[in-house]
Amino acid sequence: MLMRTTFTALLLALALTVAGDGALAGSRDSSAPQSGRAAAAAIRAMEAKGWKLTFHDEFEGKALDSALWIDSYPDNVRTHSNSEQQYYATDGYFVDKGVLHLKGERRSMGGMPYTSGIVTTYGKFAQQFGWFEIRCRMPKGKGMWPAFWLLPSNKTWPPEIDVLEVLGHETDKVYLTNHYKDAEGKHEGKGGSYKGSDFAAGLHTFAVDWEPSSITWYVDGIERYRTADNIPAQPMYVLVNLAVGGDWPGNPDADTVFPNLMDIDYVRVYEKERGAP
Repeated sequence: MLMRTTFTALLLALALTVAGDGALAGSRDSSAPQSGRAAAAAIRAMEAKGWKLTFHDEFEGKALDSALWIDSYPDNVRTHSNSEQQYYATDGYFVDKGVLHLKGERRSMGGMPYTSGIVTTYGKFAQQFGWFEIRCRMPKGKGMWPAFWLLPSNKTWPPEIDVLEVLGHETDKVYLTNHYKDAEGKHEGKGGSYKGSDFAAGLHTFAVDWEPSSITWYVDGIERYRTADNIPAQPMYVLVNLAVGGDWPGNPDADTVFPNLMDIDYVRVYEKERGAP
């Protein structure tokens, strides 16, 4: 904890030296990871809006930080309920030059024809309400199914907040969904989608502002969908995964390239300061 606090303080200190540098706010559609100066400026801008940083990983080390993440599904999540074809291997990801890569491969393991990677904060970090943000590049190819989402820390389901889901055969479209139980206790989902630039061509930001009365989805800082119905009110943890195959995306075909990567520049979570609007 001390090391992470020191790193955050360093980022903020760097921000003081680059105030007014408009270039730091750019690179939303970039192939490069966000620099330390740009990260400091982004965090400082959020704090100026009344948000307090509660969790972040810039993936600056040489390995996944086990104090923040586990590299497997929690035991309350069914891994193949959607006919997915991947086995989440302990070598299904790697960290390099400030980026976490989730790696889909065509290899048999655990009784499945593909392997891939997942990281979650289950048992490490959970939060009720707040701003949850990722900057990432999507994999391209039929059967690729990357996601950034939230699940309850008490092992119930639903609710579930899908900050993003993208299908590898249409990487210019992102799906934004809130899952919940209806009045009869049946699973329902309400969401929207946004069609933009090719999210496999560069790094983009995806976020939700989860409030007690609403959830608002943002793509590259612009609001793209909002709902005020069936808003969850319990602590939730973070998941980032690259599924392969399944009922929705379909299975990989002969044109799908392997290995295939989902690249994550950072994950950051904030909570509203008391009294902030």
